[in-house]
Amino acid sequence: MSDNTHDNADYSVINKAKMTLGHAPAGLYLPGIDETTCKEAVRLCARDYLEHHVFFNNRGFHNHLNHHLLSVFSLGAPAKRLQEVFDLNKEILLPSHSPMDVDITTENFTEYFSNERCYPNYVSFFQRELDAAGDNWKTVACDYFFDPRVFPLGMSGIFHPFIQFGYGLEFESKTIVATALAQTCVHSSTFKEMFSEHVFADICTGELDDDNHSLSLMQILDKMRQDPLSINMEFSTVPSSNSSITDAAERLATKYSKLWSVPTTKEGVSAKYHELLSVVALVYGSITRPGYKLLLHFAVMHCVTSAYFLPIYLDCLSIERQVQILKAHCAVVLATFAVHGSPELYITPEISSKDTHCAVSDIQNNVNNQWLDVFSEAIASNDMHVPKVVRALWRGSLLDSFPSKLSSDNDYRLPPPVNWLYLARITVDTIDFSSFRDSQEQTKEGKRFWTFGMVGHDKFWDTYPKE
Repeated sequence: MSDNTHDNADYSVINKAKMTLGHAPAGLYLPGIDETTCKEAVRLCARDYLEHHVFFNNRGFHNHLNHHLLSVFSLGAPAKRLQEVFDLNKEILLPSHSPMDVDITTENFTEYFSNERCYPNYVSFFQRELDAAGDNWKTVACDYFFDPRVFPLGMSGIFHPFIQFGYGLEFESKTIVATALAQTCVHSSTFKEMFSEHVFADICTGELDDDNHSLSLMQILDKMRQDPLSINMEFSTVPSSNSSITDAAERLATKYSKLWSVPTTKEGVSAKYHELLSVVALVYGSITRPGYKLLLHFAVMHCVTSAYFLPIYLDCLSIERQVQILKAHCAVVLATFAVHGSPELYITPEISSKDTHCAVSDIQNNVNNQWLDVFSEAIASNDMHVPKVVRALWRGSLLDSFPSKLSSDNDYRLPPPVNWLYLARITVDTIDFSSFRDSQEQTKEGKRFWTFGMVGHDKFWDTYPKE
């Protein structure tokens, strides 16, 4: 790693960074992706690796450059737009720094956890480990990620280490996976108790409710909303920074994630993934109270974008770990729901109508397919998260074969159908803020950004604008 900047004509950075991007199994279906854009994506990811730190400020905010770059790339962005995305992001990033004078090994690699100055040391360590694994590098990477000492860090920071790891697996890039594992190790832990080894083991084992039932996620959201711990939660304008709220949310998530069972079968895991993705998407689009201006929530949005990567993880894991990753993702989703007040869902007919524009063949061959317009707008957006959301919702559309029955229990309440295209459309139509301009200036201009507040609490709506 180096703190040098590189010329746009310098392709030597690819070998210097050992950067490769293999076939992305969940993407690369779209027109516009060709040899030129592939080469540019590899070059720019290599430059990010060589030139920038994992965080972009001293508050632990995450470098999103390769997330932004690879999402627009896989939606069909031209080479010129890839360069623009790089140039925009680099203006807000910290330069890479030299390694600390420590040698990280398999024996001591846990000793430097949460020390972001050791990030380059961890990158070097994981590169050596993955290189030594040869063709088995994904298995070794997953073994590290699922190490009980590492896993709580990987599920922290509203999924950012999890997402970085997902990009590395999706694009079959050892270099990106090494940076993801390094980012995980230097991260702070968000859910220390919930992902402690014995508590998480109980979550994965699961339990039945008082009526001897496993509950659906829709039923669990209802029960969380009615729980005294949720009802009595105080209001905060910044709930994620209020320890009493986050502690209560973690207790709620631990309690209720146990009630969502995941069968240890391929079919059961697939069905439960579809349920999780659908419910997360419904929460994303349905928390605006009637009569108020549409809002899209920043934390819930990360639940959507992270869910995109779950099938990519599942392809690399044993059935036992597949259950673990679904249960872990669900637990963080429930904690996110709880910390923001366990909001009511207002599922409109537009959201729950059938999405009829999902076929891959339509995207490839039908220039009138409405998804192509949404992709174009997502590529052009200067909000670094919008293309990631659109890509995740597109996955939902592609996989929209929601099973009619997940359980032999007739009381198991499935979510309604999801109009993935509608949710993608309201995303590109609503979020017109730039991640790279002064926020106060954009607010004065009337630009719309993600909402961060405690939307399940009445006090939030006292100051939120009506339609």
